[in-house]
Amino acid sequence: MREQPASRPLYLGAGPSASFAIFHPPAADAPVRMPVLISPPWGWDEVASYRSRRSWAERLAADGHPTLRLDLPGTGDSAGGAGDAELPARWAAALRNATRWLADTAGTKGVAVIGLGLGGLVAAQAIADGAPVQDLVLWATPTLGRTFLREQRAFGSMQRSLYGVDGDGGTDLPPGWQEIGGFLLSAETATAIEPVDLTALDRGALRRVLLLERDGLPVDERLAASLRASGLDVTVQPGDGWGAMNFHPERPQPPYEVMRRVAEWLDAPRPGASTTTAVPSGARVPASDHLDLVVDGTAIRETTIHGEGGSFFGILAQPTNADGPAELCAVFLNAGAVRRTGPNRMWVESSRRWAARGISTVRVDVEGIGDADGDEAMYTDVGRFYTPNRGSQVSAILDALEARGLGRRYALIGLCAGAYSGFTVAPDEPRVERVIAINPRILVWDPDILRQRDAQDIGLVLDAGAWRRVLKGETSVGRVLEIARAAAVECSRVVRSGARTLLGRRDHAVAWADELLGTLDRISAAGTRLVLAFSGDEPQEDELAAVGVLERAATWPNLVLRDLPGHDHTLRPISAQRAFHGLVDGELEGARSAPTPRSSGRSATRGRSEGTPALQPAER
Repeated sequence: MREQPASRPLYLGAGPSASFAIFHPPAADAPVRMPVLISPPWGWDEVASYRSRRSWAERLAADGHPTLRLDLPGTGDSAGGAGDAELPARWAAALRNATRWLADTAGTKGVAVIGLGLGGLVAAQAIADGAPVQDLVLWATPTLGRTFLREQRAFGSMQRSLYGVDGDGGTDLPPGWQEIGGFLLSAETATAIEPVDLTALDRGALRRVLLLERDGLPVDERLAASLRASGLDVTVQPGDGWGAMNFHPERPQPPYEVMRRVAEWLDAPRPGASTTTAVPSGARVPASDHLDLVVDGTAIRETTIHGEGGSFFGILAQPTNADGPAELCAVFLNAGAVRRTGPNRMWVESSRRWAARGISTVRVDVEGIGDADGDEAMYTDVGRFYTPNRGSQVSAILDALEARGLGRRYALIGLCAGAYSGFTVAPDEPRVERVIAINPRILVWDPDILRQRDAQDIGLVLDAGAWRRVLKGETSVGRVLEIARAAAVECSRVVRSGARTLLGRRDHAVAWADELLGTLDRISAAGTRLVLAFSGDEPQEDELAAVGVLERAATWPNLVLRDLPGHDHTLRPISAQRAFHGLVDGELEGARSAPTPRSSGRSATRGRSEGTPALQPAER
């Protein structure tokens, strides 16, 4: 791959329809080629595929295609929320503006769009509305809006059967709203999507279309025939890799074969076409390095920040009327490999709400996640989330923030690996006033702990129901086999080593418990407030109980234990999300009003987290 200029984060448009985007300039020594916009999928697919889309954009730019990645309004780091009025129209307007900006920046007459899932439906609507799109790639995009809705509702129903909370099947949402894999789809948005039919939309400036199959599923022949009948050059090709790309952000699997096919199609000769014709004069789409928002009646501003050499990437949210350096700053850490938006976009919602309340907030990506540089494939080894340098990465982020006047006291908020990072740095980082650790999978790293947990789940492999879940798509064959391998290793160790293995494991467990208890002692001595919050069925909570932490909680005055509703690690149930917001609101309010830099002398308490987020569903 050619060396290419650094990518450029920017905001396109203004107000509630403004969109966050990242522009990848073409490599200097590459041939001049058509600019490309990548229009993202929705919901979990958008989260899981983020790093793959980044890789795709980098490859396109290296080959000479100026490339833009876009977050649609109400998603990612863009303005707005799920309950915004006329959201699908805002999506189409944002994409239309993005294509115009891209064509203007590249000095071309038209652009190509790669539409992924819902992103393809949005692209088609934008084309009908006048977007300068000449080439369109559609992958996993249904012809009909109602097909998209039917697929999403089926996915949401399946997910809720796995993590549902009694009384929380979405019945507490406004009428017609749907919770789908932790994301909200409003009744108005669904109503607007349902009648969309790609065969009936205006073709605009479109000339060519590439329809990709979806992991062996054929394209809709009715759509292909309709496009050809309107005079377009239509190509149909295989499209393996959709499911793998969208499986999980911790296991990124960029669809390299599809990338190659698309690149060849984009670069194929087009008689009479020119990619260097200047865009007709007209109003330029505004682009900025910041985003101005009004949240709960208060103006805030978001800007991007990054570490030296791309070591981290973040979004800073501040009140626009901030007077002088910030005393307190809340830092939202990655939840596993989920980028800075957080699970179910909760980090965006919370960080903006607290910026409006006067506290600077930063949501960050660390090495190899989101838009921070590094090899994303490292996290296929889960142990890489729990290496000792995670604490040093957090300290480096705090150094950079403090150098910019962004806080002298910090509250760290993290889920899963982010909770581990906060817990790890707390004893030795005097600037950290409190840590809110949500569903930490591990607090003290033990290289055997995950395999031992899997071995305890050997019943899953023997249970016929597990294989029915595989057939339904609720779990993967790989996951079941992974558990089987772990169990086999454990069984073979017992057979080979007998009592010595069991005795060694007991000693190992004692050492793990000693390190855990020692860390809690050091956090308490430092005066750092530590909040541990668990959903049901979290293995680390059971392990804390087994070594006496829960029973002896009052030993550590600054330790607070909380229960969260549901049984989902990433808080997909709406009641769990609301409990999270209530918990964070209470803790940040306490940090803001604390008379001293640290809270101390508080007795450990345990109870169900209460509180409702400041933003109701229709405003989120």
